[in-house]
Amino acid sequence: MFRAAIRLARPAALLAIAAVAAACVGSAGAAGQSPSPKPEDPDKVIFRVSWEGGFVTPETLLGRMPIVAVYADGRVITLGPVPAIYPGPLMPNLQEQTLSPEGLERLIALAREKNLLKDVKYDFPGIADAADTVLEINIDGKSYRLTAYALAESGIGGEVAPAIEVPPADTAGRAAMREFIDALTQIPADVFVDEQHAYDYQSLRLYVTRAAVVEDSEFPGEQPPVAWPLDDLATAGEPVANSPVGARCLVVEGDDLATIKPLLEGANQLTVFESESEHYSLIPRPLYPDESGC
Repeated sequence: MFRAAIRLARPAALLAIAAVAAACVGSAGAAGQSPSPKPEDPDKVIFRVSWEGGFVTPETLLGRMPIVAVYADGRVITLGPVPAIYPGPLMPNLQEQTLSPEGLERLIALAREKNLLKDVKYDFPGIADAADTVLEINIDGKSYRLTAYALAESGIGGEVAPAIEVPPADTAGRAAMREFIDALTQIPADVFVDEQHAYDYQSLRLYVTRAAVVEDSEFPGEQPPVAWPLDDLATAGEPVANSPVGARCLVVEGDDLATIKPLLEGANQLTVFESESEHYSLIPRPLYPDESGC
């Protein structure tokens, strides 16, 4: 899991540091420096951490979810634990909780204290086929994007040595990213104003591919196909550009989403769906509050 791979510091300690920084920001505001304006759109992303690329299957790339997203109204959506079984559940385990306004301000102050309000890309020569960790920040009407290759694999202080020397500033920048992401993914329970609960997504991006052909028409795990209740999957949605698996993408919401939710939530990674006598595999990708379309 990503959390274990980059766990470096106690989030409570980091947020305590941020509280001090926030107080300093408030004092500066009183002296004439304007404090950070509170975004009016509750669905505006303040922080988002995700993975991009890496040596994974095309299906994994299509269905990949953010590691954590923090919104202007304090909502925090994270990837929850997944049972260590195969086949695992088809749907991702998305959890939601809401930060107190003070907790959100502390995170913003921590981002400033860690010097993360910038656009930067950190490389790490010597590790092949790893993913980029991307940290997006939107504060004070400005957007920032920090990218670090093989951030989880490289470790603090270079447990895996780079092929060539990494500049000290890059090493420090990578460490700051890891520490901040650690704080985002391990926020103490007392910083939230509610209990953690399943994220109630209102729309779903659904990727459709032809099911793999199985000898003797036997489905993996002896699972019979599930009848698809909506429009023909052969023509639903639009083709995904340059998809090596010939995927199509459609967005499902409203009554259609209510119809298929029980099917998807009861399915696993080997479930095959039947539509007009043809068999398909589905990759569900719930949409976050700021997301839409394919």
